[in-house]
Amino acid sequence: MPELVSTNSVKSYTVVNSVNDHGAATVRDEDGSTYHITSYDDDVLREHLADHRPGEQVRMDIERAGVRANVWQVSALYPGIESQA
Repeated sequence: MPELVSTNSVKSYTVVNSVNDHGAATVRDEDGSTYHITSYDDDVLREHLADHRPGEQVRMDIERAGVRANVWQVSALYPGIESQA
């Protein structure tokens, strides 16, 4: 079974690349670290993130998905979305 490692806190992430046809997205956290989202705990999380465009912020929990270095899974989303001008 793949190891799941949490980021240990709810963080705000800026969408860099929106969810594509394969379900993948790229987000950046406040310190500039970039995360490649490739999976979701359920379809509702995927659809919610897919509603966000580049530059918009979303609050969520992510966990490492599998053994690849920078592949992450969304485990929860939270209110508090802001867009950046």
